[in-house]
Amino acid sequence: MITVKSILLWILVLCTILPAADIPWADGRSKGENLRIKLVTFGPGDDVPSWWGHTGLLVEDLQYRKARIYNFGLFSFDDGMLFKFAMGRLIFAAGDFSVPGYLEWYRRQNRDVRIVSLDLPADKRLQLARKLAWYVRPENRRYLYHHYDENCATRLRDLLDKAVDGALYRQADAPGRMTLRQHTRRYVGHNVFMEMLLMYLMNDSIDKPIKVWQEMFLPDELERQVMRLTYQTPDGQKRRLAADRLIFFKADRPPVPEWPPVHWPGALITGLLIGGIALALVWWYKSTNNDWAITWLGVWNFTIGLVLGIPGLGLALMAGFTDHTVTYYNENLLLANPLTVLLIPYGFMLARQKAKALRGLQIIWYIHLAAALLLLALKILPAFDQDNFLVICFILPIICGFSLAFYILGKNKEKTIDELVNY
Repeated sequence: MITVKSILLWILVLCTILPAADIPWADGRSKGENLRIKLVTFGPGDDVPSWWGHTGLLVEDLQYRKARIYNFGLFSFDDGMLFKFAMGRLIFAAGDFSVPGYLEWYRRQNRDVRIVSLDLPADKRLQLARKLAWYVRPENRRYLYHHYDENCATRLRDLLDKAVDGALYRQADAPGRMTLRQHTRRYVGHNVFMEMLLMYLMNDSIDKPIKVWQEMFLPDELERQVMRLTYQTPDGQKRRLAADRLIFFKADRPPVPEWPPVHWPGALITGLLIGGIALALVWWYKSTNNDWAITWLGVWNFTIGLVLGIPGLGLALMAGFTDHTVTYYNENLLLANPLTVLLIPYGFMLARQKAKALRGLQIIWYIHLAAALLLLALKILPAFDQDNFLVICFILPIICGFSLAFYILGKNKEKTIDELVNY
């Protein structure tokens, strides 16, 4: 629903993205000693792309009383955006904004806003400001986005590292606290459905040990390392990069947890319940010969086809035909895959008590069971190191429950078919 508040917020944003004119550090008028550089970190928001937070660099010239905030998190909703995103080729861009309007936008979105003043030599401040102005030129602003390797935080990380002559990298060349998957789960764990979907889609490339340097794909981690850094200037002086830190706005929302949530017990219980419902429907039919039990079993298969089959088909397409490298060679295709989509038509047919549906669903579930057991056997091999325990806890009980249900339903096959089917 469009409200007056939302309209005013959009007007505010549009005002901040109007082209900046008369930027003194862009045209060579600024002196380094008059510049101030600040790292601005924004906390998570409500919509999925904002769950990870955001970051920017604020440049201020005290002499000319000009200030702009630069970030690398812009993307365009042009005609080809959805296709590019689906193919893993999303183009992001750098941009600069009016500082008051930009900060106010995030405050109104109830997102943390923290500002760290950076203690850099005057010449480094000038170089960094000019580089940022160079990046927002139309011919330089675009780049190929990657969630973990090329985003708004990693771009600023690289610029700040250059400003301190590699000191940030040297500090961050140490083992990280956790893997990329664990960091991802920290930020999405408040939504168990999105967490399960992302954990299903992503392969073992995010399960390898990483360095602190790679952890700075997250704005919060970039800020953490900036706050820790002490570096040596060319004249031999030691400085703390973070001169001071200002909490511009504290959001009224829970903070991101330091460690990923423990959701596997809930996933296991949910999987057991889903598989158990299939068994209960078969028991109902076997006990009462009530045709409604078969109808609801068909509906239940149809539902599972939607829940698991569509992501399975999507993963297969992404792994086989796109540049989403994080989906390649994914073990979870042994749990849910394009074959799972067949539960949709066969479930519909079973709900209408078609003989072909019973035979088809038996085969589908037996294949899934064999594939799942194969995956469990392969997990003893070092090459099969994908951290998919959460996904297995959810999907394996479903496969076992439905496979057992159709095994029971298929006993005394001729009698069962005669009872089920209206030819």
